[in-house]
Amino acid sequence: MTITKLVKLNKKGQLVIPLEIRKKMAFKPGEPLVIFTRGYETVMLTPQKYAEITCGLIRDTWGNTKKDIDNYINEERGSWK
Repeated sequence: MTITKLVKLNKKGQLVIPLEIRKKMAFKPGEPLVIFTRGYETVMLTPQKYAEITCGLIRDTWGNTKKDIDNYINEERGSWK
């Protein structure tokens, strides 16, 4: 279910997250939040949820085994010369 609310920034750039959204997202008073943009969207998550979503995103980028990763690193270091 999508919840849409209109909010305003105050002079300090602050806004109040509507109660309905705070409840749905389980945001608690004083809790830190991660805010990032993705295109024209702004996304707000708890650090734990952000970690869950981003965990493993770059897995296997440099290889699947320690040997693959070490080879990749050595090739990169070799290119510095």
